[in-house]
Amino acid sequence: MVLVRCTASGSWAGEVVVLELQNIITQAGAFRLEPVSLNVEEQSCHVILGPTGSGKTVLLETILGLRKVGSGHISLAGEDITAVPVEKRSIGYVPQDLALFPHLDVLENIRYGNRVRRDVNHVHDGLIDELTSAVQIENLLHRLPENLSGGERQRVALVRAIASGCKVLLLDEPFSSVNESLRKDLWLMMKQLQARFGLTLLMITHDLEEAFFLGDRLSVLINGRMHQSSNKRSVYHQPASLEVAQFFGIKNLFEGTLNRNTDGGVTIKASTLQYDLEVDFDKTSTDAFDNKEVITGIRANEVMILREDADPSRWENTMTGHVHAILDKGASYTVLFSPDHVADVNIEVELNSHAYRRLRLNEGKKISISLKKENLFVIQKA
Repeated sequence: MVLVRCTASGSWAGEVVVLELQNIITQAGAFRLEPVSLNVEEQSCHVILGPTGSGKTVLLETILGLRKVGSGHISLAGEDITAVPVEKRSIGYVPQDLALFPHLDVLENIRYGNRVRRDVNHVHDGLIDELTSAVQIENLLHRLPENLSGGERQRVALVRAIASGCKVLLLDEPFSSVNESLRKDLWLMMKQLQARFGLTLLMITHDLEEAFFLGDRLSVLINGRMHQSSNKRSVYHQPASLEVAQFFGIKNLFEGTLNRNTDGGVTIKASTLQYDLEVDFDKTSTDAFDNKEVITGIRANEVMILREDADPSRWENTMTGHVHAILDKGASYTVLFSPDHVADVNIEVELNSHAYRRLRLNEGKKISISLKKENLFVIQKA
């Protein structure tokens, strides 16, 4: 079952939290989804990130009713739907395998979700025209799914979910089969449609750029356990665990011990770097970390390479060393910096093309870097 019943209005006026999960546990063979709790606010986009096999699709299928809940509760617009049959849940769905009906053409697939509704009229046809034009399938309406490319089938499934009239949509990797250029066009289209029709989205993706572009809140699911769930700025700037930081591809991670200074500041004795790093840290949380082993990190794009005429003493957490390697990635460059004071340590620096050209870097060049304390995050070591 791909599209399920919607109310005639398709909305729940006055609700702030439309979809709520409370301590959901479910089993899929040997895989176990640990207690998951999250709230999806009305007309927001909540994105679930995680590596392959982390349980993202299992979670969506559980919300939809395709998998039985072991324990916990699922509420939709304040109503407990934990035991409600899948066909009676007012939720639209784009599964990873798309599940288009092979005997129906594109237009019939799109209209399928509205067969149980009474308000299919010229207004709805206008919506279908708008959607099919926006995703460039208006010339494919009378083709069967077997005669579509993978990207075309993906777009049909997305249009079908939106055209159902459901205000809550579950999207499982909705743009994974389309090319880079069209994918970004679809991001913009998705935002426009969400705003126009008041859609509430719960989406899973492996694409970090897509997640941060579309998501209002992000949840990170790894090995069946929810490691972090917050607004996207918090998730970006303060990963909650080493696993989250590694999933985000952050390489600049340093072990150390956090200490509170007599002047009220916070320092991490980073054993990996053999350097005392000054960090910004909420004083109300310091007691939980004080004199304990921690991991501090910084994203490569937040490491600053100082200009040759800069005075390092005027910058925070400065180190002098040389350029170990330069990796050309087309639109950007990754520079590996080796500090003079410690062996076998490289710090990644991400530069756009303009900054790279301005700095005139080459392998072996002596440079200084700054790790601004406001950009360092701290994770308690497990």
